[in-house]
Amino acid sequence: MADEDILTAVALAMAAKAVEGLTEGGRAAFAALTRLVRGRFQRRASAQAALADAETGPPDEARVQSLRDELAQAAAEDPEFDRELRRLWRDVSPRPTANTGGVINTVAGSIAGNAVQARDVHGGISFGETNPRSL
Repeated sequence: MADEDILTAVALAMAAKAVEGLTEGGRAAFAALTRLVRGRFQRRASAQAALADAETGPPDEARVQSLRDELAQAAAEDPEFDRELRRLWRDVSPRPTANTGGVINTVAGSIAGNAVQARDVHGGISFGETNPRSL
């Protein structure tokens, strides 16, 4: 995942309070990540406001982008915060293992239209009605 994508993923996960489906270790890492961000954001009113806004409203694009921008600024100002944020995000993020053949599906940002998240698809995927006469 690119550096910019990590900040967006962290912002989206925090805005959505995305702990459901995480392992116990993942939930603990997410709690530690949240504590890290809250602690760092105490230094700047705009960061506190972005975090509060993201946590109280639906995780829409503007809220997530605002929180992502504050994370980027904090990371640029404090390399130790940046390293710790990325370490904790690696602990939160699920990783497939070689023996399970696991797949991680991620969708971030705005989507206009349909999205499919899948591992193995045998056959076609369609959305809406298909008119066989038009094929």
